[in-house]
Amino acid sequence: MGASATLNAIFRTLAHQSAAVDDQIDRLRRSNRKLGQEQAAGMHALRILTRPELGSDWTGSKARTFQKKRDAAQDKLHVKLTTSVDSYQQSIKTKIHELQMKRDFLAGTCAMAHEAGALVHQGEKAADALEHKLTEIKGRLF
Repeated sequence: MGASATLNAIFRTLAHQSAAVDDQIDRLRRSNRKLGQEQAAGMHALRILTRPELGSDWTGSKARTFQKKRDAAQDKLHVKLTTSVDSYQQSIKTKIHELQMKRDFLAGTCAMAHEAGALVHQGEKAADALEHKLTEIKGRLF
């Protein structure tokens, strides 16, 4: 395979990988926003859960049992909405950061490929530099 064909394959691979990374980042960002919206809706439901206030008419063992169950449900929902969702959102943010670093790596590799493309046009005098550059790029991608 000639240098031009190798460079074309490299550019196709870079374009494909970059598009895949961008798509993953976009989907993770949308998921993170959706989680935030769901968390806000859950917090609203949590406020509604404590209504109506149990007044002085609610006394006795059934009222106490009801209030204990309602308090337990409120506590569980609060834990889910704060600890669990926040933890999951943090893991999404971490994955987005990793993908952004991968995107930067691919951009750097693309810059190397453009340098190699410039060497192709220099002919025989740049053949060794071109071969070295292509080997370096292939090592990063494949």
